[in-house]
Amino acid sequence: MSAILRGLGAAVALLGVGIGLVAGWFFATDAAYHEVAAAYARHPAHALFQAEYWAASLRHWGLMVAAAGGVAAGLVFGALLLGVGEVLRRLPRRPRQGRTKKAGWAGGPPGSSFVRGGGVRPGA
Repeated sequence: MSAILRGLGAAVALLGVGIGLVAGWFFATDAAYHEVAAAYARHPAHALFQAEYWAASLRHWGLMVAAAGGVAAGLVFGALLLGVGEVLRRLPRRPRQGRTKKAGWAGGPPGSSFVRGGGVRPGA
């Protein structure tokens, strides 16, 4: 289980960084936003230029949020999975509880109020 969590943590971290890099690349090369922003700067009172600017601005700043959020979320959640996997690797394994070869040990004698898997009766 710890190996699966550590592998998943590495995959999540790499995926987050990859998504952040791709979104950052699209953010840096967003020529359409710069064209629309220049047209809006020339005609700030025109409603069509303003509408185009807000649409392009939403996409442009959304890419920036995706770049930062992808890297941050990938690193945080990847590190959490890696940490849980490492903690599970270092913890000693518990012996499995359940039925033993002795008949009736796990659930107590038939008709008793013992909890399944061992335990103590209330009030005993």
